[in-house]
Amino acid sequence: MQNPCMGATQSCSACCGLFNLKGSDDERRDWIRRNTEEFLSLDISLAANIVNFRKEREAATLPHRVREDIYVCPFVGFVDSQRTGCLLHPQGSPHPQIGLWAHPQNFSFYGEGICLSYDCLAKERRVYRADFFLWAEKVSVFDYARLASDHTLHRALAALPDLPRDLSRFYSLLADLYRQRGVVTTSFEDVEKSLPETFAALCDFLARRIDASHAEKLAEKLAAAMG
Repeated sequence: MQNPCMGATQSCSACCGLFNLKGSDDERRDWIRRNTEEFLSLDISLAANIVNFRKEREAATLPHRVREDIYVCPFVGFVDSQRTGCLLHPQGSPHPQIGLWAHPQNFSFYGEGICLSYDCLAKERRVYRADFFLWAEKVSVFDYARLASDHTLHRALAALPDLPRDLSRFYSLLADLYRQRGVVTTSFEDVEKSLPETFAALCDFLARRIDASHAEKLAEKLAAAMG
């Protein structure tokens, strides 16, 4: 059975702190690859091997975190050739010994209870506009995850009337800006109590998140990408 957080071609691991690591997407991909290779090389019939892996990989990320208050899970890995996912997930881990443990996710920081019960927009695929998934089919897994985890963005878009049917230019620009400015997105972020009520207000909100010192110009660029 497939991990419900993953689609056929894309996946989102933002809640695992994927974007709280400094560096480029190529460096992020290398980090995930190393996690995967090292974990798959372990004999996980021994609990100590999993515990030590977690400690070592956690220590390696500490100097490279953007925000100290956002955890970076060392069990993020490639579950197939392109999708990221949980190396401990009983339904998705590529490790051949994962079935030896009834509750393998309890080796993680959050534990099985949080990881399996936590509902985010990416997992439930709620609120998203149809054009977002069409856009996601053509971009990298990282750009998809950057926007898929942004609850305020998608909840606001779903509530706004009279928007164009295709916002792909807007999504691409926003993903580019998030990547270039190192914006940390994670579905664990607090959901805004009040949403922007117009597209212009949403662009202003996003621009301030990206770079408050240049918010006006960034908001204008985002608004221009609507159509």
